[in-house]
Amino acid sequence: MISSLSPRYARVLIAGGDGQLSRALAAAAPSGVECVLLPRTELDITSTESIAGALRAHEPQIVFNGAAYNLVDKAQGEGLEANWRLNALGPSLLARACTEQSIPLAHFSTDFVFDGSKREPYVEEDAARPLSFYGSAKLGGENAVLSASRAHFAIRVERLFGPVFSSQPGGKPAGNFPLLMLKLGREREVLRVVNDQVGSPSYTPDLARGVWQLVQNADGGLFQLSNEGEVAFDEYARTILKIGGVTNCRVEGVSSQEYGAPAARPAYSTMSNARAYSCGVAKMRPWPEALEAFVRSLS
Repeated sequence: MISSLSPRYARVLIAGGDGQLSRALAAAAPSGVECVLLPRTELDITSTESIAGALRAHEPQIVFNGAAYNLVDKAQGEGLEANWRLNALGPSLLARACTEQSIPLAHFSTDFVFDGSKREPYVEEDAARPLSFYGSAKLGGENAVLSASRAHFAIRVERLFGPVFSSQPGGKPAGNFPLLMLKLGREREVLRVVNDQVGSPSYTPDLARGVWQLVQNADGGLFQLSNEGEVAFDEYARTILKIGGVTNCRVEGVSSQEYGAPAARPAYSTMSNARAYSCGVAKMRPWPEALEAFVRSLS
């Protein structure tokens, strides 16, 4: 909890309230801030009626949008419509409703808006050239949010991992790579993991603290935030297994082409935090330190 900050917003509504980052945002809220987490069953961001009802009922002073479709490969086919509705249409509708009531919106986007052609951290001014339908929809969503009001935030994050909140025994949110590697590493002797996709793993409690500092100090705009440092997925997996004490499993690095995922991913998607730091966000710790803290917390 960020107790040293005097809260700028006393009432906060979080859409997609059952997600990893959403729950971390509520846990990290400054003292005196009331957070209302609404899952999709209570707030459907693709419905203008649902949005209007939630804003009317809770009268938030800022809205965080953690609702998203994150099945990158399925978005290329059977999940195409859900991807566009949740990642492009929904943010647009939510941004419009918030603008009409002069409520700032903090929306979360992704590193997948980039094509990976750079070999140094991306900055906000770099051209966005998504390689997948998922990345295209997320880019559409962030553009809609930013064009609706100068007071809105679009915050690009990547490779999220963190505490799991689930009513299902053993359940986990999609995309929690460390948990998946620990599970599979205990079940298999070899894991095939791509070795040509480099980025920055990001610990949701660290991100949440940074996001709160950002919305406390900035007045909207496009930002990027992740833990410091970068790593390819195969070396990331080896680090996870080492910290977790899994010694009977070997990680075999393979190319993205060999792996054959339906959706193309950027080969390089590390993002610079410089703009966020210039707006009062404390420097994020290196990803290996955050990963070790997370894995140790599981035991």
